[in-house]
Amino acid sequence: MSDPRPEPKYGQYGPVVPPPVVETPPPPPPPAARVQPNRTRDVMITTVLLLVGVFDVVTAFAAFADLGPSLSLLYKQLGVDGQVSSTLAAPYGVAINVVRISVLVVTILVSLLLIARRRRAFWVPLAGYVLAGLVSSGLVVVLLMNDPVYQAWLAQYQ
Repeated sequence: MSDPRPEPKYGQYGPVVPPPVVETPPPPPPPAARVQPNRTRDVMITTVLLLVGVFDVVTAFAAFADLGPSLSLLYKQLGVDGQVSSTLAAPYGVAINVVRISVLVVTILVSLLLIARRRRAFWVPLAGYVLAGLVSSGLVVVLLMNDPVYQAWLAQYQ
């Protein structure tokens, strides 16, 4: 056998070897198909915080329903002579109770929704508590600023 080609240099007429086949791993499953583990600790903390919220709303309901005597005790501690008008305090007490119950219901629903979706939910009762506290405090401040007895007490210090 004679090869008409010139003498090979540097292996240029060597056999052609196919490149090695690299096994590629299968692609990961899509995120929607991946199920996150149940966060037992988060569920327990969220449940305890929700129960504390329910207990707080139930036990403070009567105090806010009859807000006049409760604020009159505050007046005594501050040294204010006089009492809060019950006709002025009653609507604010009802508004505070409505806000606190509404925030509690929304907090429970959002927490359960997040737990069902296996997402962190412990922050929802905390945020609900802060929101209810801010709104309740704001309504009490508005009540105090509209009370003539409190206004007279403040005026004597100006």
